[in-house]
Amino acid sequence: MIALWVALPWAGPGAYYGADAAGMATRLESLGVAGVTQGDHLFLPGVAATDRRASMAADCLTTLATIAAHARRLAVASLVSNIGLQHPLHVLRAFAQLAHLYGGERVYAGLGAGWSSREFEALGLPMPTHAERLARLEEAAALARRLFDDGWASLRGEHVSGLDVPLAPAPAVPPRLLLGGGSEAVLALAGRYADHVDLAPPPRLGGTALQRPLLCATEDLVTSARLARAAGRDLTVSLLLAACVFCESSAVRREEEVLCGRFGLPWRDLADCPYVLIGEPARMAERVAELVERIGLDWLIVPEAAVERFAREVVPLLG
Repeated sequence: MIALWVALPWAGPGAYYGADAAGMATRLESLGVAGVTQGDHLFLPGVAATDRRASMAADCLTTLATIAAHARRLAVASLVSNIGLQHPLHVLRAFAQLAHLYGGERVYAGLGAGWSSREFEALGLPMPTHAERLARLEEAAALARRLFDDGWASLRGEHVSGLDVPLAPAPAVPPRLLLGGGSEAVLALAGRYADHVDLAPPPRLGGTALQRPLLCATEDLVTSARLARAAGRDLTVSLLLAACVFCESSAVRREEEVLCGRFGLPWRDLADCPYVLIGEPARMAERVAELVERIGLDWLIVPEAAVERFAREVVPLLG
């Protein structure tokens, strides 16, 4: 049975900042939701700098901690924290604290290489090359793996160093390490170090990072999941839906046109796009079952705005 996760909004006027954490946690648990994720950015990439309110972002780790504190069983995960902006130990310690408080089986430490040049520029940092960011991510993942497995680690890398550093606090069960990405290099890293991989669309598809999910086909993620699992680690796999739109079959084409236009793309048939569910509940359930079978999908991450209807109308059809 696939696990239903929820992506909390993290930027813009509707961002969830934790004012009703208790109510949110109760509602999601009553729907059978397994966990929540939130993006971790300084501001919403891709929004014009003049639209300041639309680009405002919540602090990911604070939000996740607030949700975990009010939930009985919800797991929490960042998708994902940019370790290019600071030493990864600072991020890993925050996840260790969450694991100490709420149990490591409920905490997924999501790490990423960073992709938004605006975030680096905002802090006065030169954005490293893609190769340099990947090398730093690998060193951060190696450090995390040693800390989570052994409690202490020493690593002297080109980009990340830690000399006899502890995982402090020391949780009874360490966090799970989550890596997110779509390139072959990141998928290989996940296969070597991670417990979970969130599949992003492969960069070779072209387009911008925000357009790429709509350019993706199911077979692309079949290949990605196979690459990630090639190293033999017991990886669980997820994908985050870009859109979940309930409508009658006759309105699917119109909704596809609206969605493509929102991301600056001409209309395209999205029936085989794994990041989009558009149509009636029965059709959505068929697509999810297909993704589970073909990709080996363990989590489906649904936008918070759609989760209630998805849980009540789609999940029961999955058996």
